[in-house]
Amino acid sequence: MDTGGLRELYETRMRGLVPQLPPVGAVVCQDGPFVRTHYGTHGTVDHAPLAGPPPAGLVRRQAEAFAERGEGARWKVHGHDHAGLAGELEAAGFEPGPERSVLVAAFDGLAPPQGPPADVRSLGAWEADPDWWPRLRELAAARGPHPDPLEEFETDAAWCGGRGDAAVVLEGGRPAAGGWARVVPGRELVAVGGLTAPAAAADLVRSWQGLGAAYRYEGARYCCAEAAGETRTALLAAGFAEVATVRTFTLAAPEGVPAVTTRPVLGLGGVRGQAVWDRLWGEFGFRTKVVEMPGFAPPAPSATWPLGDPVEEHTRPVEQAVRRALTAVTAPGDRLYWMDWQHPCSDFDPHRVGRPGQPPWPGWAFPNGDFYFYLDPELRFGTFGHPWEPTLTVFGAALLAAAGPQLTRLLGDPVRRQG
Repeated sequence: MDTGGLRELYETRMRGLVPQLPPVGAVVCQDGPFVRTHYGTHGTVDHAPLAGPPPAGLVRRQAEAFAERGEGARWKVHGHDHAGLAGELEAAGFEPGPERSVLVAAFDGLAPPQGPPADVRSLGAWEADPDWWPRLRELAAARGPHPDPLEEFETDAAWCGGRGDAAVVLEGGRPAAGGWARVVPGRELVAVGGLTAPAAAADLVRSWQGLGAAYRYEGARYCCAEAAGETRTALLAAGFAEVATVRTFTLAAPEGVPAVTTRPVLGLGGVRGQAVWDRLWGEFGFRTKVVEMPGFAPPAPSATWPLGDPVEEHTRPVEQAVRRALTAVTAPGDRLYWMDWQHPCSDFDPHRVGRPGQPPWPGWAFPNGDFYFYLDPELRFGTFGHPWEPTLTVFGAALLAAAGPQLTRLLGDPVRRQG
């Protein structure tokens, strides 16, 4: 594919997309040609190429939307976008950053490595050394800023499955360089988020050729990257073509607004998630076999209610009662866990979800074929939904007082009580 074809591929498969599923903990809003993503910690704006000036006042309206949420924002402007866009951004308070090249290549058109192949290791592999992640953070911090910050990639890593990967290049058994990339869903395209060393850039990119193969037979066919200086030179030598230039404009968060550093919802997996399951098995008698009912031994005080069929008119009032109670016994900034046995789990702030303009409330209390828990991070209170008994258990004095009367009205008297 020639440079013109690669540019068209980039424009149609990378820019201005409205994701089918928002990033974890984020809210996506479309306003005319602009797609805003609010992460609760910051925001971004994306759009397809602009042939003419945006409607009057529309750029400033985006800045105001971020200010209303107390967010700073990033906005990428390409060199072939309408010339007036950059000026409108600066007038709205955005600061321009350095220019980078947009590079695109077909994986099967990349030049083979010169000399012995590099020792590239995926950090998502089972055999990955846990010390490599801290080292990658050090390498990323020394070379930033990056088009897709590593901390944001890590935030999404528990949810990206085969759609993203971070990797390091080992020299003498120690990471000497690294990078990270995501698959753009449904677009056969890998977007490189960051590369920490020009000499290793091409080797890292080649390692991502099969990325996304869990979702498509052959994985992504194309790769795009934003680069400058020696990294740009290395990728051009490896077979990339320059299709555009891009500059990131940054909007600072409003003055006087406390900085929020954690998204409303995070994935809870890996070592952190396993530690919660280990405690549930070891300290709370959690079991999943039918012969080991009731499958949970909560601390006193607790109560367990019988459940009926999981139909919406039955489940909705139960969910509302549990969510109101969990919100009542937590303060803004407190976190809860939603645990779904053998499925992705969540770490969330109940005061920043479920309302207009916020991400959806994670999970359910009413079991629908799976074991569900809502838990305080220290496991001092929570709920347990058993799908086969079927029952809903609430434990912890404050949560029981907040949820118990309404659950009894909805479900009848508890079948078990402690304390």
